[in-house]
Amino acid sequence: MAHQEIIGFYNRYRQKLYNIALRITGDSLDAEDVVQETVIKYLRSNTDRLDEQQVEAWLCKACARASVDMLRVRKALKVKLEKYAEEDSEEDCAQEWDILLESNEPNKMISGIRKAMMGMPDGYRVVLSLLLFEGYDYTEAAQILNVEESTVRSQYMRGKRKLLKLMSYMKG
Repeated sequence: MAHQEIIGFYNRYRQKLYNIALRITGDSLDAEDVVQETVIKYLRSNTDRLDEQQVEAWLCKACARASVDMLRVRKALKVKLEKYAEEDSEEDCAQEWDILLESNEPNKMISGIRKAMMGMPDGYRVVLSLLLFEGYDYTEAAQILNVEESTVRSQYMRGKRKLLKLMSYMKG
């Protein structure tokens, strides 16, 4: 790939990858590092036969994994999400969650969720980012985080509850 092609490739995916990395790492400098590492990893890989949709999917998944790895290494999080014996009921905060998602101002609601998530502990923020914004299911998130699926479910429910509390504080 020529220099100009590399710059064009980087610019095409930079913002999307940055947003993924920022939501997971919670730090703009770490997010920038992750984006660069992801693009370099892609360029060094033997993925010439991928179409554009496959390239974007590859980059997004690699970026999410690199972001989690960044948390493990740089912030000593070690994403060992605690495994709890009891299972959280999805009905615990379902009604409040539905009310939040039925907002008449979806852009404001999404912006509020993103802002509130930045104030959350890393474990909750990572799980919520993977499930809410990146569209991964419990199984995929568990594979990315290298934990049990039940742990992801538990962290997701706790994270949703904490997010609802933070959102209510922001309104009040």
